[in-house]
Amino acid sequence: MKIILSHDVDHLYWQEHYFKDLYLFGTVFRNTKGLIKGDIDFKLYLKRLKCWGRIHRLVELSNFYGKNNIKANFFFGMSNALHLSYKYRSVTSHVNKLISEGHKVGTHGISFSNARQIDLEYRRFKEISNLNAFGIRNHYLRLNGYTHNLFDQQGYLFDSTIESIMHPFKINDMWEIPISIMDASLVVDSQLNQNLEIWKSNTLLKLEKAIKSQIPYFVINFHDPFFSEDFPVIKEWFIWLVNFFKKESYIFITFEEAVKELNGIN
Repeated sequence: MKIILSHDVDHLYWQEHYFKDLYLFGTVFRNTKGLIKGDIDFKLYLKRLKCWGRIHRLVELSNFYGKNNIKANFFFGMSNALHLSYKYRSVTSHVNKLISEGHKVGTHGISFSNARQIDLEYRRFKEISNLNAFGIRNHYLRLNGYTHNLFDQQGYLFDSTIESIMHPFKINDMWEIPISIMDASLVVDSQLNQNLEIWKSNTLLKLEKAIKSQIPYFVINFHDPFFSEDFPVIKEWFIWLVNFFKKESYIFITFEEAVKELNGIN
């Protein structure tokens, strides 16, 4: 079993949320609830309520991967919905930098049923990345009964929108490679859960299930803003996870390399 590390880039800066959505309100509400319940302390509460400046942690993740000689996948939004509110052209420099460092990039899709909108998102990403082949993961993992067919018809190399311990499967020319672990669903109240041992134990249970199921790829979906001291437990968990895989001699690959293996291309 090989490891695929992936990241959905949902946010760049706080100001993109000031007048377009309720993300700021949700942040204040969630952390106020956590403070009242005693899940987070006042110091962490104040850190999380600094709602200005940069949200993304692409630079920090890139530096971390550089030190560990690991390549990962990053998915960027090409339209807006559900608190993803940045302008798609604003990710161009990040996309190009990650490509130059050997990482792989793709679309963080919004539409899951509208063929015209799916085409627009595909063409936008192709334009800013200058890539001819790339994959997709939909925002909030939204799918319906024919989303995969639309993605395949659009020409996506792969999709990774399903969250399940299961084998990859093919939809015509496109591979679905499911997510094995996602930070937001690994523990209850993930942004407020400060018990690192629960994060670790839940991870090991998922890993044990994956080994028993003999899946070829164990896919991690980690949202980059959590690689921050604003989320010390989630960041520590992710660093522990990468170090665990390294210690156990797992091989890290990208979705693109996995597709080649699945297609029998050496």
